[in-house]
Amino acid sequence: MTTAPTGPGRGCGRFFAIDVYGSGATAASIPTVDDGRLPASAGQSEVSSLRRITQTLVAAMVTCLAIALSAVPAHAAAQVRVHVPSGLPLNIRNAPALSGAVIGSVPNGSVVTITCHVRGDAVQGFAGVTNIWNRLSSGGWLTDGFLETGSNGPVVPLCGSSSAQFKLPFPAGRAYTITQAAGSSFSHNDAYNRHAIDFGMPVGVPILASAAGTIRFEGWATGGGIMALVDHGNNRCSQYAHLSATIINTGDRVAQGQRIGTSGATGNVTGPHLHWNIVNCDSHTSREIPNSVEVGTNYVVGRAPVSQNG
Repeated sequence: MTTAPTGPGRGCGRFFAIDVYGSGATAASIPTVDDGRLPASAGQSEVSSLRRITQTLVAAMVTCLAIALSAVPAHAAAQVRVHVPSGLPLNIRNAPALSGAVIGSVPNGSVVTITCHVRGDAVQGFAGVTNIWNRLSSGGWLTDGFLETGSNGPVVPLCGSSSAQFKLPFPAGRAYTITQAAGSSFSHNDAYNRHAIDFGMPVGVPILASAAGTIRFEGWATGGGIMALVDHGNNRCSQYAHLSATIINTGDRVAQGQRIGTSGATGNVTGPHLHWNIVNCDSHTSREIPNSVEVGTNYVVGRAPVSQNG
């Protein structure tokens, strides 16, 4: 437990270093490669050779099968970054298949929201082969091969399923205003914070575990001040930052709704609030928008959702 001081990686491809861009082969000669290119009708040449893809396909698929059993389970809508080494746009298709019509594109480097996944055509991505396709929140499908998801498996639920696991991290019946949502340009726009939610609240509010798990970390975390991480398995932690104190210890098992600390204003803050996120336990990098029973992943600045936790 800690008390405040008195003073102020994507799919299988992350295991490869395969550069599939660099040859002058045309799109017509590579019928099975999506999707970091403009539609063939736009006159863009394909940037990978069939020979190179064939050579890497077997190795990539073997590795994908080997890690499939340890793939991270999907639990929420997620904001992910488009990563196409050539810099070209990523096609949006009307079906999770290479034969699906191109209905649009998203710029390289942009952040998109994906809501669910299915298995479709295998695609040679920026560093491996994957058959995961993700549904955009605005409609249409993107191959997982050119998305930075930080996982070797799906990071959003199977389409048609329901997977809300978390509850808001403060006592049932209370409501606190959302002051920053995921992707906010103020401070929720980097690898560590891009899925985080901030709730404005005074110092001293009981902070509860939003789902059952094991305390992975509690203590001082520089910019995060006093922080707690609850491990929910598969390198997936809920994060509670800027606390004034924790009342748990590393290794403790906690139930959903169990008190783990008290809100505060420690670390880099402009005022008292709770910073809540779902992160990768080992690196503390931001992983997904918390999918809560109360609001799903629809956190709107200025609204004050009522907790059902506890």
